[in-house]
Amino acid sequence: MNKKILLRTLLSTFLATVYIFLISQLMTNGEQLFGNANSAIGPFVVLLLFSLSAAVVGGLVFGESVLLLIKGRYSQGIISAVYSVAWLGLYTFLGLLTMFIIGR
Repeated sequence: MNKKILLRTLLSTFLATVYIFLISQLMTNGEQLFGNANSAIGPFVVLLLFSLSAAVVGGLVFGESVLLLIKGRYSQGIISAVYSVAWLGLYTFLGLLTMFIIGR
């Protein structure tokens, strides 16, 4: 197990999780922040935000894996991708567990 890859994927997926949380808060409180967005611009901005989020989270989660693959370090790139998905799975599980505990 490569500790350097493990820690880097932990950090990058943590940052992705923080970003996702911040965007979820923006979407939850969007009407309070921006008013009623029933105009034509509302759906446009939501799709722009969705596209931006896909790029940001994709870069944070798989950026290192892609760089390692480009450098020819195929096994490390695959390990990095697996670690990233595993960390996201752990964060998702912890989020679901938190919702379950708070919801009771």
